[in-house]
Amino acid sequence: MIRTSIPLNVRSDPCGTRSITSSGASYRVRPESTAVLHGQTAVLRCAFDQISNKEAVVWEGPLATLSYGSNVLHVYDRHRIVGDTARGEYNLEIRETKMEDGGKYKCYTDPMAAADATLTVVVPMPNPPSISGGELTLTAGDQLSLTCRASGGHPAARLTWLNGTDPFQSSGVSSDGDKTLELFLPRLTKWDNGANFTCLADQGFPHLARTKASSRILRVKYPPVVQVPSPSVHVREGEPASLSCMVDSNPKADVTWRKVGEALPSLKIIRDHLLQLPKVSRTDGGLYQCEANNGVPPVGLGSVTLQVYYPPVIEATMEDKVTMLYDQDDPSVQCLAAGNPKPHVRWRRKDTSLYWGNPLRFHRVRYDVQGTYQCVAASDGFREVTKDVFIDVVGKPSIQSDASAVSAAEGSTARLRCEILGDPLPGRVSWSWRNKRGGETVLMATDVGLSIIEKPVDDGTSSTLLLKDVGIAQEGTYVCQASNMFGEARREIRLEVTGSGRPEVALSVSAVAAVLLLLAAICGCWAVRTRRSRRDKRKETPTLSSARSMPPVPKSVKRLGHGTNDSGVEDLELQELDGTLKPRPPPRGDKQWASVGLSYTGLAHAHATTLPPYTTVERHRPDGEDIRSRGGIPEESVLTSDEYISVEAPPPPPKIQRGRWKRATSGGASVRSSLHEAENALNEIQQADSI
Repeated sequence: MIRTSIPLNVRSDPCGTRSITSSGASYRVRPESTAVLHGQTAVLRCAFDQISNKEAVVWEGPLATLSYGSNVLHVYDRHRIVGDTARGEYNLEIRETKMEDGGKYKCYTDPMAAADATLTVVVPMPNPPSISGGELTLTAGDQLSLTCRASGGHPAARLTWLNGTDPFQSSGVSSDGDKTLELFLPRLTKWDNGANFTCLADQGFPHLARTKASSRILRVKYPPVVQVPSPSVHVREGEPASLSCMVDSNPKADVTWRKVGEALPSLKIIRDHLLQLPKVSRTDGGLYQCEANNGVPPVGLGSVTLQVYYPPVIEATMEDKVTMLYDQDDPSVQCLAAGNPKPHVRWRRKDTSLYWGNPLRFHRVRYDVQGTYQCVAASDGFREVTKDVFIDVVGKPSIQSDASAVSAAEGSTARLRCEILGDPLPGRVSWSWRNKRGGETVLMATDVGLSIIEKPVDDGTSSTLLLKDVGIAQEGTYVCQASNMFGEARREIRLEVTGSGRPEVALSVSAVAAVLLLLAAICGCWAVRTRRSRRDKRKETPTLSSARSMPPVPKSVKRLGHGTNDSGVEDLELQELDGTLKPRPPPRGDKQWASVGLSYTGLAHAHATTLPPYTTVERHRPDGEDIRSRGGIPEESVLTSDEYISVEAPPPPPKIQRGRWKRATSGGASVRSSLHEAENALNEIQQADSI
């Protein structure tokens, strides 16, 4: 090898870069690394500027100097310098490259400033890399180890594992010119089934040697995984239903269906993962399970709930009639109803809108709760259903009355009524009377003055006791009593008699007394007139004597100021009786009512007397006309001693009616009318006397 020493100069170009020169020469083209396919021609370029004739360009190869200037050593017959040396071009050409041609090359005029480049002779891999491991089907949970081996070719290939398109971290080992790369997975899963593991072998020069690859598709067995698209299926009774299970497994699993706790419906169609029921009934509802098995444990399991909607149904075991004991505490009647959705159960009295909860409870059983009740079961989407239950109440009688106390006017008819309920009904209803002294008497329908009327009513009997013409003596407590096989019941009704009858008697006596007094006054007047007449006859006086006033009507009662002095009727004195003001009866005269009628043997000459200024008769006339205007007053006839005027006795007073205030009012009016008539008669007599 010939080495020369060439002085170097360093200068800067206009761009500010530093160039190494040898005696003024500088690089115009530096050598660059390149690759060439084995057996092909490789060219390494190198050129200088401002090179002098005294300067020589040297090329060094991997082992020795190849050329000096444009001359190549004769041992390198495949090498030569190409290019225009006059322009400073000294390119090295290597023909039919071999493996030993590869290496580092330098081109320089000054060894201290030499520029180098690498030549790579590429020998493509004869075969793609090989993969070992994973030939058999693995099971989920197993380990996986794959080895990729690349052999031949230059430079040695770089190996890479890919999972699909994503690179795997792996380690490579070279041995004897072969390069291997191992892939390790500590635990396989179902997601590794079908995975494509690829080993890439790349020599780094794809334009000269293409990348080669080998792949392995992994087969992993895994147990069935069951997914249920619709965990709950809702369908109305009579419609079709379809239940499904989606199964993922390797290998394919066999699917079987079963119903938890029951057998599958007889009418069904099973198609792999589908269970079809063409027409469901209410008994088909429940929990269904699909079971998938492919030999790889565990077995896959899925559940589907079938909801069958059907209308409410009341259990037929409930009785149509329920018997309860009268006066029983807190009995109840339970109504059981089935349906889907679960029905809402209530109770109501039939033909009413009054509802109670379920069970139907009675705080205390009475006969009025007897009747027909309806159990009502209602569900959304369906019509409500009902069942009638008759509540039959049995037990001892129960007696109800219109009132615990009855008031009746004396002399009227008292009505006492009680209503008897019972099951069985009492055969007979009895009445008794307990007077104020505590003595009790059984009343019979045959007794005088009373009658007992019995008639049927709803669920019982009505017994009415009628007491005719009641009086004070009949006051007391009346007891209605009934009994049956369960016991007896009593009901007491107190009778009070109002209006004792004394006020009416007082009015009647007052009227009789007033009439008697008035008649006595009339008789007195006639007696005076008779005496005057006889005296005048003895004197034979042709004229009448001077008038003499009428004696005043005796007042038998106290004047209260409500009447007038000239009314002809005195007001009756009032007294307080039982909290109310009632007329006090006037004192009786010495004569009975039958002795009022008087007879006179004669009538004396009339004597003048003054008439009352305004009589009661005139008060009751609508226009207040004078009584003397009614056609004049007839002249008196002179009676002989054998003739007489008789005044008829007044009719007997009507029979006293006890306690009938209605009749008492009319009686008072008759008394006033009698007094008015008597006053008018007296006035007419006085007028005749004055005339």
